[in-house]
Amino acid sequence: MSSPYSPYPQRDDQSSYGQGPQGSWRPSEYLQGAPVDFGTAITEAFKHMFVFKGRASRSAFWWFILFAGIIDVVISIISRAGHVIALAYVIEVVIAIVTIGLQVRRLHDSGRTGWWWWIGIIPLIGGIVLLVFDCMPSTPGPNKYN
Repeated sequence: MSSPYSPYPQRDDQSSYGQGPQGSWRPSEYLQGAPVDFGTAITEAFKHMFVFKGRASRSAFWWFILFAGIIDVVISIISRAGHVIALAYVIEVVIAIVTIGLQVRRLHDSGRTGWWWWIGIIPLIGGIVLLVFDCMPSTPGPNKYN
């Protein structure tokens, strides 16, 4: 009986993951805008929290935003019940730093420069513009932000 699943394609070269044949740096599939699941989106976002180059797919961005919302609710409940407000501030700062890097990569994936992140400072309008950009599909193929 054959398996309904096909194996992952095998690599032709013997180089390490993320490295080209000559050892040149090549971004991982995550930083190239590959779709990811919930767990991968969270772990890769934290691994690449200070990476402002590359791309982030819609799934990578929105899964992390869902995670951040859940964490926000849970930490709010815990910090209010235990009167530990400092804990909430520390966690929110970490989540904000991760979200900034992820937002810049999401803008790259939609074909825009990461400097568009600053439009979010404008009340209401900036948030709406970023929301529209975050919902737009990825630009197909390579772009100048890969």
